[in-house]
Amino acid sequence: WLGIALVILVVWFFLRQFSPSAIIALTIPFSLLIAFIYLFLSGRTINTISLSSLAIVAGMVVDNAIVVVDNIYRKMERGNRPQEAAIFGTQEMFLSISASTLTTVVVFLPMLFLPGVIGIMFGEMAVIITVTLLGSLFTAATFSPMLCAKWMHVVNMADRNPSLFARFYNLSEKMFKSWEEFYSKSLGWCLRHKKVVIFGFLGALILSIFLVRFIGNEFAPEEDTGDMRLNIQLPLGTRLEETDKVAKRIEEILKNDVPEAEFYYSRTGSTPGRSRAMGQVSGNNVVTAGAKLISKTKRTRSAETVAQDLRKKIKNIPGVLKIDISTGNPIGRMITGMGGKAVQIEIIGHSFEDTDAAAAKIKDALENIPGAVDVEVSREFRQPELKIEIDREKAASLGLNMDVIANSLKTYIAGSSATKYREKGKTYDVYVRLEDSSRREIEDIENLTIVSPLTQKQIRLSNIARIYEGFGPLNIQRQNRERVVQVECNAYKRSSGKIIEDMKKAMQDMVFAKDIIINFGGEAEEQKKAFRDLGLLLLLGIILVYMIMAAQFESLLDPFIIMFSMPFTFIGVILGLLFTGTTLNIISYLGAIMLMGIVVNNAIVLISYIIILRARGLSVYDAITNAGRDRLRPVLMTTITTLAGLLPLALSSGEGSETWKPLGVTMFGGLLVSTLITMLFVPTLYAVFESRIKKKGAKKK
Repeated sequence: WLGIALVILVVWFFLRQFSPSAIIALTIPFSLLIAFIYLFLSGRTINTISLSSLAIVAGMVVDNAIVVVDNIYRKMERGNRPQEAAIFGTQEMFLSISASTLTTVVVFLPMLFLPGVIGIMFGEMAVIITVTLLGSLFTAATFSPMLCAKWMHVVNMADRNPSLFARFYNLSEKMFKSWEEFYSKSLGWCLRHKKVVIFGFLGALILSIFLVRFIGNEFAPEEDTGDMRLNIQLPLGTRLEETDKVAKRIEEILKNDVPEAEFYYSRTGSTPGRSRAMGQVSGNNVVTAGAKLISKTKRTRSAETVAQDLRKKIKNIPGVLKIDISTGNPIGRMITGMGGKAVQIEIIGHSFEDTDAAAAKIKDALENIPGAVDVEVSREFRQPELKIEIDREKAASLGLNMDVIANSLKTYIAGSSATKYREKGKTYDVYVRLEDSSRREIEDIENLTIVSPLTQKQIRLSNIARIYEGFGPLNIQRQNRERVVQVECNAYKRSSGKIIEDMKKAMQDMVFAKDIIINFGGEAEEQKKAFRDLGLLLLLGIILVYMIMAAQFESLLDPFIIMFSMPFTFIGVILGLLFTGTTLNIISYLGAIMLMGIVVNNAIVLISYIIILRARGLSVYDAITNAGRDRLRPVLMTTITTLAGLLPLALSSGEGSETWKPLGVTMFGGLLVSTLITMLFVPTLYAVFESRIKKKGAKKK
């Protein structure tokens, strides 16, 4: 609602009259109403994605109405009757606003084909924004002209009695006139110094590309929802009573050092189903704790800072081997498939010794990289176990195979279902296994007998196997049938992409066994796939935008003038991300894609008007300067209203704002710079094309 209020305020500030401001403002509720009708008819719900989509598009739905109403008002100022001005003013601008709307829409439509969770999120957003924008086009082409013909009339403030509003109107009119004068002079200078302008913008683009290296990158921004989860591991074999003492120490730390906590908890022991679902380790040597912090707006420390302070405190507790503290919403991470830590390095190899040695090297290097916290290896600790090595040839000669032996040992040790017991409509499995006293010692295991399916004789296990005590990993992970060890860490005050870059540099000097394969998985792999898909989406969107402009201008050359200006929009995107400390992630990437369809809108209206004036007989210079002066206010209005709608999104600091803030920052910075490009660079480039390229083409013909 703040964004909508700012949009209405900006419209009134530029027009300073009630009737045109009200006509344009009415576009917002009518366009949003069409969006809500679509949600109702399609059976969709009002959720975070739909509301965020409407917040993004709130400042864009007035763009078409601004262009139409401004053109109608200018015709009325020149003496046309209201109905004539409404008809001819709308006809004159209809193709331009249709093309500018379609260029925005076609950028969103390919999002429907994105795979995975990203496709679900962005696909729904694309449909809602598309429906709302098409609704705004329909409203601007039908409802707005009708209201202009009935309600709008030209007001001459000079004929009115002097009042506070009249003085404000005259003062602001002088300000707008001075803006137009300054712009005309600036545009004239650009047209006289074309090479300076073109190479100046080109230099700024190259410099901004150089600055990309200072921007962090990650898969998705981490939300500060106030959820904290702690997983503390003690040495294997620690008694549950000792683990409980550590849990009480952690509760004391949470109570005394985290005043922001609304509540906290801790538990010890095994809860396999729940812990595995949350991606946590459980056992008698593990403390699982957590806390819920108060709202982000009511505390001075972020959840990440609280977590880092807790790491320092818990590290001093005797016996603590591993600390893993994660923030953010665990359910959200499970839904997106990002249940692990921010940085995951996979070490693939068959040999335990080689993979463990490689994991140790990588862990040591990762611990020395700034921003890497909670570093751990998935197969770091070993537990005592009884190893049974089967002599396959001897077993086969006695009619035994590995399946028979394994199933028999499973029944002896773990138990297997022998029958089912039914009572009161419920069915229970009845498991059978050896008593504890019959399987405690190695001798007990050696004396176990396996029945041969071939001879039906009982064969002692010691006759076909070597049984001895040893140590083995707690778990063995596999990928494509190969053993995998993961080295993971969380990121603190640094993007995961920067940590991975430093890690890759550190690994260049490392020597591993020949059969070892090292991959960066987790967020790095998901980020790579997402950026590749979004890159193709960006390319497809640019091609579709060009096709629409080529159809509108009925020329293959004129759209290139606008297309050449699109890369320069990234100057604002890069500077916006850099100055706000925002990372490059899938949300900011989405903002960059959306910009490709938005930044061309003003340029389309400007170039279309230049072509109309050229058709009326004006020279290139006069057509450009006149079109620029006449279109300055509408361009500024459409840009500032869009910026006003995005401002709450870009400056939001509430709980969960981290998700959509990168999109607001990206679009705000890109639109800000694209306005300068539209009003100075595009006309200059048009003059170059008209005076040189088209003339050369005419001579060849």
